[in-house]
Amino acid sequence: MSNDVLNKAIQVAAVQMTSGTDTDTNLAAAGDALARAAEGGAELAVLPENFAGYGVDYRALGERHEALCQWLGERARALGLWVLGGSLPALTRPDGSPVPAPRVRPRAVLTAPDGTVAARYDKLHLFDADVADAQGRYRESDVFEGGDQVVVADVAGLRVGLAICYDLRFPLLTRALADAGADLIVYPSAFTATTGAAHWTVLLRAAAIQSGCYVLGANQCGRHSDKRASYGHSQLIDPWGRVVAEGGDAPGVVLGPVDPAVLQNVRAGLPVHTHQRFQVSGPYDL
Repeated sequence: MSNDVLNKAIQVAAVQMTSGTDTDTNLAAAGDALARAAEGGAELAVLPENFAGYGVDYRALGERHEALCQWLGERARALGLWVLGGSLPALTRPDGSPVPAPRVRPRAVLTAPDGTVAARYDKLHLFDADVADAQGRYRESDVFEGGDQVVVADVAGLRVGLAICYDLRFPLLTRALADAGADLIVYPSAFTATTGAAHWTVLLRAAAIQSGCYVLGANQCGRHSDKRASYGHSQLIDPWGRVVAEGGDAPGVVLGPVDPAVLQNVRAGLPVHTHQRFQVSGPYDL
């Protein structure tokens, strides 16, 4: 955290959406929500995972990756806002090499208020699970290729750790982000209605408590198709594990402050970050 904001609370926003297969409709909804976030005083707004298209041909949407990044930059510049596009499909890896078809990289794209891309993060953990809902079987690895980098970015004086959805279940990544200096960890998500009701709030609170960071979960909500529904309940959690702000089941904007004084007080009183006896060295499967 930079010294010039030590006494200033930073307002952040989680955009909660019900994205579908029509990208133009999704972008219109996202744009309206970003404007509301800016009107509410947010300096950072986080769009959920797959905000531009859910249940689509991700290779086809990946052809629009640069145009969608430009759209994020235009919104950020017009609103004077940091904007994180929770995930967009990308056809290339960070080194420029192509992702072999039929897969894409699920990539979070952070744009600065001047419209430039400030950071990118490719989802590390892929949701391959069996869930007791109408979809039943989820196999993200059929269409997605996982990333291999931990990313923390400077945003409005805060250090922000980037993660996506299923990453929330892996505390070693949370720990790595905290070790890299994160003050706030963001989880743009599409947590299912079933797993979300069971685990969403518990996992967000655990991530905050164990890392000594604020945690912001920006979730999809509602029914995307006959088989797929998301839990909603986007939340901001402080490092003591308290729910600072929470959304419900419908689309909307969840606003709340990241307070440096709370960060300092919790970390001073319960300095778990100084008590760790195990090191996190990075992904073991690379």
